[in-house]
Amino acid sequence: IKYLHWTLPGATAATAANYGTIFIVPTTMTVVGFKEVHETAGSDPGAVTVDLEKLTGTTAPASGTALLSTALSLKATANTVQTGTLTATKADLNLAAGDRLALKDAGTLTAVVGVSVLVELQF
Repeated sequence: IKYLHWTLPGATAATAANYGTIFIVPTTMTVVGFKEVHETAGSDPGAVTVDLEKLTGTTAPASGTALLSTALSLKATANTVQTGTLTATKADLNLAAGDRLALKDAGTLTAVVGVSVLVELQF
């Protein structure tokens, strides 16, 4: 297993434009886990979430295949690691060389600070 770590430090996590592609897949592999932690929880009254998505070909960020069965809340307790539940569609978790992984945000990111994710990949 290899680990991909990505962080949106400080207040950069409160800007939607800072989410997007985090990894270009160099060889065939499979996503086997996903974890997220944030330093300050979102404060917007609506849902504020982050999801992991697979992008193939020319697919734009925020238009890919969701790899979590449910996006993780960025309003959950700060400094608490959340473990995402991967999609039940196992074929979606398989990555080919040239595919990309991206973070997809949803909601108003007001007050979100310091988002870090860990993607577990198996060759």
